[in-house]
Amino acid sequence: MNSLIFLGGEKPSPELSRLAARRSGRIIAADKGYHAAVDTGVQPDVVTGDFDSIGTVPESPGLQVMPAPEQDATDFEKALRQLPADTQSIEILGGTGLRSDHFLTNLLIAAGLPPHLKVVFHDDTQSIFRITSASPFSISLPRDTVVSLIPFSTCSRVKTTGLHWDLKDATMGPGEQLGQSNRVETEKVRIQIGDGRLYAVINHPHGLEGIDPTD
Repeated sequence: MNSLIFLGGEKPSPELSRLAARRSGRIIAADKGYHAAVDTGVQPDVVTGDFDSIGTVPESPGLQVMPAPEQDATDFEKALRQLPADTQSIEILGGTGLRSDHFLTNLLIAAGLPPHLKVVFHDDTQSIFRITSASPFSISLPRDTVVSLIPFSTCSRVKTTGLHWDLKDATMGPGEQLGQSNRVETEKVRIQIGDGRLYAVINHPHGLEGIDPTD
């Protein structure tokens, strides 16, 4: 199952929200992420959080309300508790922008999720895919699309195909090789790593229609 999470960062466009919702079996909103969903025409299945940002607890037919008043977990962590056991991929909207501390914390939390899960953050200008040894990356992209590889740990045996500057068994990480502003050379791009946590940042000025993490 593909699950969709709405967080309270940069609000997605209605087009982005509806596209992600159409391919999701469960839609989870965290606190004011609920407004980001309904304001763009998407009805969540679940809303969770301490509701300090949203003000009042939402009420809607069929909406499951899961209060989580504790302050030792972020809204993203609270939303992750509501994932169905059969979730194989997670799309996150509202996880980027506005506050860099929230954005970086969201990336750190996602880096620690089980390695088999496909995880991607979307906003209206970019998609950020998590890559692990158990979840390699493969996608068709237009030529010259900008792709940056951001290691969130030391990443070993990084291999890419389809990029202008391809890597073969590279080591990436702090003090090692980085991968900012590469670009697509052939339509099919593949990225795999032997160990670590790597993010592929895909700029998509022409829309998200071809970017589907459930493929």
